[in-house]
Amino acid sequence: MNIAELKKGGFLKQLQKDYFAVRLRVAGGNLTLRQLEIVRQVAERYGKGYIHLTTRQGIEIPFIHFEQIDAVRGELLAGGIGLGVCGGTVRGVMACQGSYMCPHGHVDAKELSQQIDEQFFAAQVPGKFKISVAGCSRSCAKPQENDLGFGGVIRPEFRENDCISCGLCADICPAAAILLQDGYPLLNREKCVNCGECVTACPSGAWRQGEAGVRVWAGGRIGRDPKLGEVVIAFLPPAKIPLAIEASLGFFREYGKSKERFGKVIERIGWEKFREVMERATKQDA
Repeated sequence: MNIAELKKGGFLKQLQKDYFAVRLRVAGGNLTLRQLEIVRQVAERYGKGYIHLTTRQGIEIPFIHFEQIDAVRGELLAGGIGLGVCGGTVRGVMACQGSYMCPHGHVDAKELSQQIDEQFFAAQVPGKFKISVAGCSRSCAKPQENDLGFGGVIRPEFRENDCISCGLCADICPAAAILLQDGYPLLNREKCVNCGECVTACPSGAWRQGEAGVRVWAGGRIGRDPKLGEVVIAFLPPAKIPLAIEASLGFFREYGKSKERFGKVIERIGWEKFREVMERATKQDA
């Protein structure tokens, strides 16, 4: 097997002759203790007794000799650990804890990342394609830096009878979408970014969490030509995330050139055209 094929299968050539780092398949930063024990055994038996944590919540086991690649692959797969991918594919999905654990989370980012991984991991596209899921607008999983990113949002609901007219919601609103009128908050839905800060801060529970969804970012990238992505859908029900991903991958396959980053494709073809594709795709029933 040549170097290019090994790279596609998760084995990255090192500077040291005949040695490779094996990249593992990790969705949302989660591995079980049993899987970690398998990783420990492989790193100790075939590597140098340590692992490398990647910047995208992944794991690599360095210093795997070329002659041991088949043995390492077999033991990892037998232990329930998939191998990572490189090249023109959908990579492992990043995620924060989301609503499963974090008090700020509006969506379960971990669960969503698992679902995305199961459906789209290693899908073939012209260039690398990275996805991230954040549970809220704090963006701990950095959705703006990915080819496609999802950030949890909610539509706040207000109950006047529970309001104590403290004005705290208006003070903390990052979008200045809440103004006090006759002592009660008035929400400008056009300005609201659905971050939910008013819900979190409200001491009387007058602001409640309404429908939860995600804000969709596209075209972000790091590297030699870094650029943050742009919002292409302000509010999308989580059930429609697969439709947004399928539409993005289809756009990439149709217009992308080999090794071209997704954001570059959008910039070349046009953001308006891409937004039209996304809007049309996500209006379908999930």
